[in-house]
Amino acid sequence: MKKAKRALSLAQSIVRDIEAGRHNPGDRLPREDEMLARYEVARATLREALRFLELQGVIHLQLGRGGGPVVARPQTGDFASSLSLILHFMEADLRGLLELREAIAPDVAGYAAQRATTADLSALAGCLAELRHHEASDQFEELNRRFHDLLGWASGNPLFGLLTSAMHLLTREFSHSLGYSAQERAVQMKFLVRVLEAVRTGDSAAARQAMSRLVAGSAVYLSERSPELVSQRVRWGQL
Repeated sequence: MKKAKRALSLAQSIVRDIEAGRHNPGDRLPREDEMLARYEVARATLREALRFLELQGVIHLQLGRGGGPVVARPQTGDFASSLSLILHFMEADLRGLLELREAIAPDVAGYAAQRATTADLSALAGCLAELRHHEASDQFEELNRRFHDLLGWASGNPLFGLLTSAMHLLTREFSHSLGYSAQERAVQMKFLVRVLEAVRTGDSAAARQAMSRLVAGSAVYLSERSPELVSQRVRWGQL
């Protein structure tokens, strides 16, 4: 236990030094012997700290001659993996994730209407055009998730973007097991068009209303079509 605490404390020190040194992804950290001298720790403690940081997506360990720790940047997948492990032990199910989406998605759309940039609007419009083109194809679900991801980041709050994208990673396997009917896809397209128009015109209330109807309807559709699916628990390792 003491060794684990020392490794965690060291990992935190390394993160602070990465931040203080303004290291960017791709930058190499000092060699092992230099880090041992700097932090005055045992080799096993240093290697455990580096493995922990690699699992968190902070670094990756480059193998071979001239290898070593290289600065990375934690991605949404790293957060989603940690979250799925916690949800696994909490015995959370898909219904819980759908309720969470119903709670936050309307506000995400409302903030996007206030804060979306020209680049955000262009990306959303492009994604919606692809959705129209692929409304009858297997790509619909993935493009639908991407539209919501883009909307999350367009909210101007990276926490919304991170959480929205992580939820979609957690629910991807569930949606692959189900899919949407042609009728449900048409309904979703109708509301996505309304959401984008409200975001484009800066109408927060309309964006919230359209998104609220979309996610509520989607949750009802999924619950009625496959009640056993929405009762399935989140499992770590499904990402």
